[in-house]
Amino acid sequence: MKKILKVIGTIFLVLLLIIVLALLACFFYQRSSQKKDRALLMKDGFVNLVSAGSFDMNMNIYGDGKHKVIAMPGSGDAAFTVDMKMLSEHLSDDISLIVTPRPGYGLCTDTDEELTTELVVEGTRTALKNAGIEPPYILMPHSMGGLYGTYWESNYPDEVSGVIFLDSVNSVNEDMSLPAWSYTVGKIAGKMGVMRFLRRNEDYSEYGEYAKDAAAFNNVNILSPSVMDELKNYIANSHTAFDSVKTNDIPKIYVSTNFTKKEDIKDYLIFRDGEYSEEAAEEIWNDSQSDFEKKQLQKRSEYFEKVGNCKEINLPGSHFMYAQHPEKLSDIINDFVTAK
Repeated sequence: MKKILKVIGTIFLVLLLIIVLALLACFFYQRSSQKKDRALLMKDGFVNLVSAGSFDMNMNIYGDGKHKVIAMPGSGDAAFTVDMKMLSEHLSDDISLIVTPRPGYGLCTDTDEELTTELVVEGTRTALKNAGIEPPYILMPHSMGGLYGTYWESNYPDEVSGVIFLDSVNSVNEDMSLPAWSYTVGKIAGKMGVMRFLRRNEDYSEYGEYAKDAAAFNNVNILSPSVMDELKNYIANSHTAFDSVKTNDIPKIYVSTNFTKKEDIKDYLIFRDGEYSEEAAEEIWNDSQSDFEKKQLQKRSEYFEKVGNCKEINLPGSHFMYAQHPEKLSDIINDFVTAK
């Protein structure tokens, strides 16, 4: 019996040693890769750090037009900076597209403060001021960025001349809550480089000449402490945003991505998967007609009424419409801006 326990103990120690060595290998791989990522992004002109108070924001500005469009990314989307670079190539010369990532995104530093709705909005306003970019602004939040866009235009309406919501969050989703331990595990996995190692072979070819830059942005600070805190605070931040809504006359458009007919799904599947599947199309269509989706549409309509002066423009397809339909989205943005 003692011999069996000794063998089991030895096996356990060997496995533990292998795990420790693997974690160390991932950690040093991460550190080495981060230096290369920063060097590449610096070389390609994607680094412009601006103080945002409790953190440094890597603010990228595309164009020098009189209309200042503030692009705010969705959850954890560090490559959004590159997406906006590509989108800017289709925009009017009258537009200056200003990308404002949040703490821990890409080359933005983390913050030691609790990542709240107020901190994000105040930090973004501070960074714009420090960069010499004065209001009025046209806010353009994507996905979870809608929390911050909603709070901003409700609490500082004098700074905002318009809002372009890109399929953004418009109600509290209580199902987004995860076990508390998962956020700690995420931070450790990010810090130790485990996620970087697992994602080392991801394909970024859809970014064309910017593929390496997109990969660098996504991987340089993956699952940072601030990004994980933002996820942890999602429900509280949602309540802060939507409870603060004050109806106003600021012109707004909401670009949705609803499938209103089955033909819309074909282009989406080719964009997403590179091929069309009848089975996949049928599943997506059925989901789009579900009771859950109907409730979401109702919540969205209530949101439009609550914020005021908001027109919906539907662009069927991917949630990342700026990647699937850059020309169509640019036309929508250009029309909205020039009509102001």
